[in-house]
Amino acid sequence: MIFQEKRGARVLLPVFALFLAGSVHSQDPGQPRQLVLLDVPAPALTGVPADWTNTGGQPVVFEKGRVYMVHFWAFGCINCKRNLPAYAAWQAAYSAAPFTVVGVHTPETSKERDPKNLAEAVQEHRITYPVLADGKSANWKRWQQQVWPTVYLVDKRGHVRAYWVGELEWENAGGTRIMDGILRHLLNEPAPAP
Repeated sequence: MIFQEKRGARVLLPVFALFLAGSVHSQDPGQPRQLVLLDVPAPALTGVPADWTNTGGQPVVFEKGRVYMVHFWAFGCINCKRNLPAYAAWQAAYSAAPFTVVGVHTPETSKERDPKNLAEAVQEHRITYPVLADGKSANWKRWQQQVWPTVYLVDKRGHVRAYWVGELEWENAGGTRIMDGILRHLLNEPAPAP
């Protein structure tokens, strides 16, 4: 189990120290790691109803007892596009589980800032899970984002437990398998007491 590896334990202490210092989960941009394990409260996702796609304008709020995969992306980013099939596969594979995929689209270019272009990209890529348009980078900043794409796993308590920076399969990194293992672990954890 990945949570018992010594490598994971060494990651937790520096990240916890960053949390105490007021930083949620940012990395040193000069030395980013692909996988980071941690246990800190997930920042709420913010936006007005018009910012949400595939939800009828309803915001996604992290509910206790549910696991979330939150991925930051931009539709013009080739690295982001390469991760999209994995998110769709997880959404399909765990459709009966208490699990939700959420895409946070933080634009990098002026073309990506146009809501009509984002709507077309969501349709083109057949994305059916909730997508939040983060046009002013409010969520990007709240989550201390640094890289497109980055994918987070939020547990049943509403805590970020892991995140992966970059393409899941960049140079055969095995991110799809690793994140799936963590996701299954989180889904098997008991729900928190009410």
